[in-house]
Amino acid sequence: MAFKLNHEKATDVLIWWVEAADGSIDYREREAVKRVLEDMDYSLETFYQETIMHIGGLSTENVKELAKKAIQYGSDNFSESRKKLTLMLLETIANSTGEVTPEQREKLDHIEKEFGMD
Repeated sequence: MAFKLNHEKATDVLIWWVEAADGSIDYREREAVKRVLEDMDYSLETFYQETIMHIGGLSTENVKELAKKAIQYGSDNFSESRKKLTLMLLETIANSTGEVTPEQREKLDHIEKEFGMD
């Protein structure tokens, strides 16, 4: 089954990309993801059963390409308010452990720049 980006799946990919930036995903980050997806009225099931399962089957290079496509999708298709909300929620997830790691900060800054919001 092809993995086609839409608003929800692009956001899922960005969540995963930022969440996993430091090489681990802890309980606090998982709980923050759950709250963010609920706040956005997105499916936790889609996040885990479609997006994460798809990402898990990709090579490192293909994961990088998928993240690039998700950022481009958001840049092209999200409204300005959706871009701001997405960045705010990604920041919340990154900060759920009490600090944003340098790897997470780099990815957040990259998304912000690509969204034209820097």
